[in-house]
Amino acid sequence: MEKVKLFNQSRSLLEPEMLPFYEAVELNGGGAMMFQGELTTDFFIIKSGKLEVVEGSGGKAVSLAILGPGDVFGEMSFFDGEGRSATVRSSGKSVLYRLTREHLADMARTQPQLAMEYLIILGKLVSDKLRRIDKMIAGVTGDQKIKKDPDLKRLVFNIKRAMKCRKDIF
Repeated sequence: MEKVKLFNQSRSLLEPEMLPFYEAVELNGGGAMMFQGELTTDFFIIKSGKLEVVEGSGGKAVSLAILGPGDVFGEMSFFDGEGRSATVRSSGKSVLYRLTREHLADMARTQPQLAMEYLIILGKLVSDKLRRIDKMIAGVTGDQKIKKDPDLKRLVFNIKRAMKCRKDIF
């Protein structure tokens, strides 16, 4: 029996043996894949196109990120079943891979080792996002320089701008 390293850093969520568990979803420009507060649990990987992640609505909306091929979203609700924390919408034609909880259960039944590896890779992605949020919070509070990361710098700028528009700054 071949030993498999569970924490193999070279694996991704798009390994050929994982692809049969996804379903492809196409979005046209301006189409939303999910809405903030929505109670859905699907997880997505972007195959092609660009999507914007927005928190809030109207004049209080803050653009949190622009996502492209290989980026993921929906993992929080996938795990905890709570409402979506942001709206994700396509800025043009996009193709996504969708994984439902049922798909993951099928993977666990038919290929348990693969499912375990999948969850570890997904856990690492979640951990990476949490580390980025830590840096972002430090940038908003002025405790850390963010000049080296243009995406993070733009996000902190957008958050600070949104905070200036509010009278109840925390």
